[in-house]
Amino acid sequence: MTTIGLFDSGFGGLTVAREVRRQMPCANIEYYGDNGRAPYGSRTRDEIVRMTRQCVDFLASKDLDLLIIACNTATVAAFDQLTGKYPFPVIGVIEAGVNAAIATTKNNKVGVIATQFTIQSEAHKKAIQEANPEIDVIGKACPSFCPLIEAGLADSPEMDRDAREYLSVYKDSGIDTLVLACTHYPLIADTIRRHIPDGVAVVDPAVETVKQAIGVLKERGVVVQTCEPAAPGRETSSRREELERESERRDGSCECAPTYHFYTSGDPVHFEKLGSRFFGAPTGKVQQVKFE
Repeated sequence: MTTIGLFDSGFGGLTVAREVRRQMPCANIEYYGDNGRAPYGSRTRDEIVRMTRQCVDFLASKDLDLLIIACNTATVAAFDQLTGKYPFPVIGVIEAGVNAAIATTKNNKVGVIATQFTIQSEAHKKAIQEANPEIDVIGKACPSFCPLIEAGLADSPEMDRDAREYLSVYKDSGIDTLVLACTHYPLIADTIRRHIPDGVAVVDPAVETVKQAIGVLKERGVVVQTCEPAAPGRETSSRREELERESERRDGSCECAPTYHFYTSGDPVHFEKLGSRFFGAPTGKVQQVKFE
């Protein structure tokens, strides 16, 4: 049975883990969230690389077939130092977001919201404009989003206030596409949509990242049982419930019995409570694993 490892600075990578569960219903999942040291976005590159290596080294002991760096900040800072270092392939989330943005925009005006580190790196802007120099990219750092989500305040007045402030840059920008270039941000997609112009397409790289993972595994001869994901669209509360019911139906008809293991450097009780909500299924007991 295929085993997929996922690493993120906290809860955000669960948006990718949820897609793994939906598109690869028979895959085992090994997930590490470095909640105890989150957020990564305000840290130095050296700090991010060191912490990412610690977490990935831990997951490497879990007999993985593939690992997803389900964190844009860690992908920007550490991806080059991780590829080719393990007996399994490692992929990030930057490429998927870039490709989706290029395919989605109709007027060549794209917004990118992310952590401070990711925006300062201009990773998405450089990659998008390398593929199509005609695309104008407007990046905006949203430094409070991750800490608020990690604290369980995704639906709070504070989150709404900060979203209004950060996203005001797009009011008269003319963008037709907005990339959620942090895996935490799909968890507040409805709040984000309230504060951007009507008609702007919101790109969540999670779907394309998992498609890429499936392709990489097949190239390596790994047998992957897949499911065609539901058509992308606005993921309201009712849509999330619909996706969860769809996943439950697959689970009930699937003869395999995948295992899901979750680890965190933070509070395992807090992770289990919020993580189950974001993952769309019970995480079960979460194990605390800390590094120096």
